[in-house]
Amino acid sequence: MVDVLRDYGHSSDNDRVSFIEPRGLVNTGNMCYMNSLGRRAAHSFNSETPLVDTMIMFMHEFRVIDSAESVEKLRLRLRKDELEQYGEAFIPECVYEVVRRLPRFSSMRRGHQQDAEEFLGFLLEEMHDECNRAVRSTSSKMALGGSAPASGVVSTTSESGNPASAADSGWLEVGPKQKAAITRSSGTITTESPITKIFGGKLRSELRVPGMKHSVTLEPYQTLQLDIGASHVNNIVEALKGLTRSETLHGEFHSPRGAGVAATKQVTIETLPQVLVLHLKRFQYDNAGGTQKIWKKIGYPLDLEIPKEVFPQHRRGGILAHGGLPKYRLIGVVYHHGKNASGGHYTVDVRRQDDQEWIRLDDTVIRRVRSEDVAAGGSEEDPKLLAAALQQHKDASHNHYDRFACEGEDQTRVGNGWSQVNGTSSGEATANHRKWSGVVNGASTPRSSSGQRTPTGRLPVRDNKVAYLLFYERIKL
Repeated sequence: MVDVLRDYGHSSDNDRVSFIEPRGLVNTGNMCYMNSLGRRAAHSFNSETPLVDTMIMFMHEFRVIDSAESVEKLRLRLRKDELEQYGEAFIPECVYEVVRRLPRFSSMRRGHQQDAEEFLGFLLEEMHDECNRAVRSTSSKMALGGSAPASGVVSTTSESGNPASAADSGWLEVGPKQKAAITRSSGTITTESPITKIFGGKLRSELRVPGMKHSVTLEPYQTLQLDIGASHVNNIVEALKGLTRSETLHGEFHSPRGAGVAATKQVTIETLPQVLVLHLKRFQYDNAGGTQKIWKKIGYPLDLEIPKEVFPQHRRGGILAHGGLPKYRLIGVVYHHGKNASGGHYTVDVRRQDDQEWIRLDDTVIRRVRSEDVAAGGSEEDPKLLAAALQQHKDASHNHYDRFACEGEDQTRVGNGWSQVNGTSSGEATANHRKWSGVVNGASTPRSSSGQRTPTGRLPVRDNKVAYLLFYERIKL
């Protein structure tokens, strides 16, 4: 496994694109936050990498329907009936057991509502740490045996075991107009892993105090936290620009120009990951009512071009000159259903490996959806409909566990299919949401198909689901 960890990212002639058979997960009690982000495995806890072992074996639970050398060849090979070929749902008991035993997840008790973004963060951090432990353990054994460790491990740790001095004292950086800045790293990742290579980026926080050299801090991230509460923020491009908007700070900065000077602070994106995870901050604390949910829908495109405003000014020219602004393709959306942070339900839309088909997963329920319906899920909605939905939540006298439309689709809705998703007709969706669904990556699915369909249940209860986590994959130039 260590060789795989070291060599991750190196292309191989044997790489193939596999079309995976989806399987639902049985929710045994408030586990949808985990079901929306993972699947099953078995493990032996007598391992220094229990979670990695678990996730590898978990993936073996999913059968490969077909594979090919490229996405284009895969599309040609797939039959229509294979597009709705789903496996049996199961309980991911072994994943739950690993999570229960690991100290990092101690705050997440089974049967209690948890936050999907927090769980994702713990999952990535734990897998990163386990990958590093495996590499360090093997390197130590090789050193004792007199062999040099294999190449491919990037580290900023000195021989004494302490972080490199550059991360402590900083280094001098010359920016626009030959202005100097002291640059430091915060939370330095000493060893790269497949997790950081896929999900890891860096933020650049720059503090400007009149009369002093600018102070720059580079900080790693795996999820970008986007504030969406401001009235002018209606889509993720505006939210990304808001992330990098400068703010004025007042205080004592020991400036040679004396007391009372105002400083400015600005956060920009230094590097972007292969998979960009955007967290729409839906919950905010209100002194009067506690934690409140931000209900408004935030638009997100199927294909995202990162705006130049989010990058440091001195890097924008180089980015435009070398291939243009980074472009990403939407590959997954996690939705939150419910009225507050302490309750509710999570579902997820996932783009499949052929790069065209989308499926919607609600624990054991799986069905195909159109790509424009995925994009329409983030569109602005009629304020009257939203007000009515909020009143419905307020007046509800019994708890449905906040399981709504995705849990049970009546046969009429399934029969009418694609024109009814998200409560709009196909024409309305196209007209109202053209800006955010301009690139349709999948053809409409026929109303009937010969593939296996997960059984549907009771009649749906209307709710206003909102996007909570967005997953974008970088498009290779």
